[in-house]
Amino acid sequence: MTRPTGCPQCGSRSSGAGPPGLCPACLLRLALGAAVDADMDDESDAPGPACRVITVLSTEDDRTTYLAEDVETRRLVMLDVVRLPQDGRGEALRQCRARLRSLLRWSHPGVPRVVGGEISPSGDFCVVSHYVKGQPLDRYCDEQQADADARARLFAAVREIVASGHRNGVCHGRLRRDLVIVSGSSRDPKPVVLGYSVTPGRSPSAEDDAAGLDAVARELGTSG
Repeated sequence: MTRPTGCPQCGSRSSGAGPPGLCPACLLRLALGAAVDADMDDESDAPGPACRVITVLSTEDDRTTYLAEDVETRRLVMLDVVRLPQDGRGEALRQCRARLRSLLRWSHPGVPRVVGGEISPSGDFCVVSHYVKGQPLDRYCDEQQADADARARLFAAVREIVASGHRNGVCHGRLRRDLVIVSGSSRDPKPVVLGYSVTPGRSPSAEDDAAGLDAVARELGTSG
């Protein structure tokens, strides 16, 4: 049996299955309350609106991504809770804050808008972005029986999103098939690239993204 743990912020008890420290609701409240901009103070903190965590969207070795709702606006958001490494923690935190500033400055219709982020008292780094619903690109193409030209057009749009990031000093660094989705209707499909967040301990490069695009192209059946 998993031993219940208490959130140090609100005292609520959880199963302990998620990341240690603050409960998801307090993590989200903290992250949404940090109205971080390009001139943010490294020590900035502010109370946030009440939000309701709905479910876990994905888990990786260093992060858990939640779907949640801002109770005031009723808008769905994604909360990326990233665990910082113990070794070189100060440098990793500096990299996360610099990365966050770049993400906040950049806006593209093919990327969920990053709206804030902050370090939590438990030591996790939280990044909040708008939620975009869609279908994985490869599954969309298969279900729509997209021909080679249609697949090539969709992939070209993905490549342009990534190139826009590079022009604005933002590399993805973790690009893969499950992070490329299609929103909109079948008459007007709009590729969206998920996963632009902080990457503690490493600096994503254009070479990383080129390798990721090549992998996506192979899985999609295009030449790239």
